[in-house]
Amino acid sequence: MALKDKRKFTTKWKNHSFIQALKHATDGIRTVYKDERNFRFDCWAGLLVVIAGFLLHVTNNEWRSLLLAVFLVLANEAWNTVIENIVDLVCGTKHQLPAKKAKDIAAAAVLLSSFYAIFTAAMILLPKIWHLFF
Repeated sequence: MALKDKRKFTTKWKNHSFIQALKHATDGIRTVYKDERNFRFDCWAGLLVVIAGFLLHVTNNEWRSLLLAVFLVLANEAWNTVIENIVDLVCGTKHQLPAKKAKDIAAAAVLLSSFYAIFTAAMILLPKIWHLFF
């Protein structure tokens, strides 16, 4: 009986160790960085925020907020790429309204997190910049 078969289902893509899982994750980061212009832009923008944070001596709580905002945008950009790739895989070159909606909604998630990141960075960094000059 198939239900009583005790063998585990395995796949060649299954991680066999933490190191292997970490390698796959870093491969994913490299892939999204290489393939997605917006992810590269977000990485560089995040780096500028981190540099500004060091130069303006932000507090620990401010660091938490800034880094949360930066990584939220990067994670949403990665998920957006996943959704776009899956939709393209399933739909190919056919234009379908549900596919367009899925891609648009995924892009909206990135946009919303970007607004959050800009708002957070402005609330934390602009007063510090203001105090430097006035």
